[in-house]
Amino acid sequence: MIVAMSTVPVSLDYLSRLPERQFNVPQIDARGRYHPLVFNPKFPFRAELLSYPPTVMSDPRRLNWHERLEIFVGVAGRGIFQMGDREVNFGPGDIVVVDNLKVHGPRIFHGQQRLAAVITFMPELICNSLSCPCDSTLLLPFYSRLADFDPSVREKDKLWVKIHATLREMLLCYSNGAASLELRQAGCKAFLQRVLFELIEHFDLAKLPFVDYKSQSRTSIQFGRLYNYLQGNYAHHISVSQAADMSGLSSFQFMKFFRKATGTSFVAYLNRLRLAHAHQLLTETDRSIASISAEVGFSDQSYFDRRFRQQYGKSPRQLRSDTGSFK
Repeated sequence: MIVAMSTVPVSLDYLSRLPERQFNVPQIDARGRYHPLVFNPKFPFRAELLSYPPTVMSDPRRLNWHERLEIFVGVAGRGIFQMGDREVNFGPGDIVVVDNLKVHGPRIFHGQQRLAAVITFMPELICNSLSCPCDSTLLLPFYSRLADFDPSVREKDKLWVKIHATLREMLLCYSNGAASLELRQAGCKAFLQRVLFELIEHFDLAKLPFVDYKSQSRTSIQFGRLYNYLQGNYAHHISVSQAADMSGLSSFQFMKFFRKATGTSFVAYLNRLRLAHAHQLLTETDRSIASISAEVGFSDQSYFDRRFRQQYGKSPRQLRSDTGSFK
């Protein structure tokens, strides 16, 4: 594959060797169940090259949450990566360490090609109940976030070239078909640990307190339970108090945590989720606007019409007319 990239001192060709797929919004099956990314349980690591089509970039569901940890590397195109209420600019070669406890993803992605390498793994690959206690310090780049923490590594940074070189070695191990599976996995993990160590050095995290991995894991599980529930039950009436109970927080703590994690209020997030599903049904089915409005959780169609227009700049009827879908 030929990738048109901006000229940078580090060649990004090594990223083009990754398996490529088109980014899709989280999938919900006919029973309303959310299907997260599946890992090899014996080696929970995955690296791939993702392309972002314009249709996906207009879908609010592209911002997602997951328990796995993620490193996002721009390959072609420029944009803005959102993590909760935080936004980070990125371009070719920029490395973003994703805050997995917040809803995240590219909010804006411009360019003739929109490509990014996504390296993701479960924290248990690095730190688990059988690990040495010191192993949890390698998770500092993900879990020890100060208020002014910049989660990116750019060309101007001292360790940018070094981290790319280690990423390259890691991905060469990952894709080396000549080696045995076990050797590939061992090499991949070794270089991943080195990447994490270099990120600690870049972010100057060595003097920060020891990571409370178990506490972070509990927070991740609690928010994950709610996030997954919302993906399949968005049409139901869900109050703030119910959502807070599901997260193990008081209503006040939950509202504060949820806004920081998603960049918006719980009610606004739930409405955006409902409208995104309505948008899909309007363009892919011939069902009436009234029935779609009711199915996604709006009991008042006129209120649904107003919110839909605010979200997409046109009414549901105009959307069907403009896209040539069912009228």
